[in-house]
Amino acid sequence: MSLPAHIPQGNYPASTTIHLLDLEQDADRLLAKLPGHRRQAETLAREGGTSVVMMAMEAGDLIKEHSAPSAVAIHLLRGMISLNVDGKTHELRSGQLAFLQPGVPHDVSAQQQSVIVLTLSER
Repeated sequence: MSLPAHIPQGNYPASTTIHLLDLEQDADRLLAKLPGHRRQAETLAREGGTSVVMMAMEAGDLIKEHSAPSAVAIHLLRGMISLNVDGKTHELRSGQLAFLQPGVPHDVSAQQQSVIVLTLSER
């Protein structure tokens, strides 16, 4: 197995052959940390330049317009968010997923307390 060209810094889960994630349990744990904060996030898995990140947001929280250098999957596990892309607002509800091409500017606002699972790649 070759080493990655970039060694990430930070608190990441240990590398392993398989990551088995209990998203509901992880969501409960992250929501328990939310009071007093507008947003909490945690990397659940990271392998080969791909990360799975869970984010909890309070109602009314806004992530200002940004873009990712690679494709990104935004899976809404709980709640309701507005995803603004190309001047259009898309309402996502629990269980829905949006998949964005690399470099697409977007912003996200939580209409309710929400939990999002992001899948991102560095490539």
